[in-house]
Amino acid sequence: PLTGTRAPDVPLANGGRLYESLRGGRFVLITPDLGACDGWAAHKGRLAVEHWATSRRTTVLVRPDGYVAWAAEGADPGATEAVLAAHVGR
Repeated sequence: PLTGTRAPDVPLANGGRLYESLRGGRFVLITPDLGACDGWAAHKGRLAVEHWATSRRTTVLVRPDGYVAWAAEGADPGATEAVLAAHVGR
């Protein structure tokens, strides 16, 4: 299980890396689904949404301290929204 472990500095689809995205002091959500982010705008300012540079199917929420808060296979928007509300707030 990834939850509770230190997230590795993985490459992201935008050409950057995870640790670069964490520098802003926000949670970082890494998702395989480029189209599933529409409902997450309420978390803007507290959340950066990134996408895998690979074909990985796991959705991962990384805390600002670099540890994995939550991970799930795939990108179920309902489950992801519930996790974001619990960890990031509205």
